[in-house]
Amino acid sequence: MKKLLLICALVLAPVSFAAAYPVSYNVNTKIYHGRGCEWAHKCTKNCIVIDHTDAIRRGGRPCKVCHGK
Repeated sequence: MKKLLLICALVLAPVSFAAAYPVSYNVNTKIYHGRGCEWAHKCTKNCIVIDHTDAIRRGGRPCKVCHGK
C-alpha cells in the first residue's frame, strides 16, 4: 500500500508544477488572463503578472474569453 501511494505521488507531482505559467491578474476583479488575451492587453492599471497557480491561490477565476490560457 505504501509503495502504491509513493508511486502515485511521484507520478502526479510533476503535473502540478507543469501548470505554472505567467498570467495577467486583475487585483480588483480577481480575473486572470493569458498573456496573449486581448483583455490582458487592455488591463493596464490593476493588472500584475504572476504565475497561474498564484492567481488561483489569490481566489482568481479565469477570463471567459481566453480561459486564462
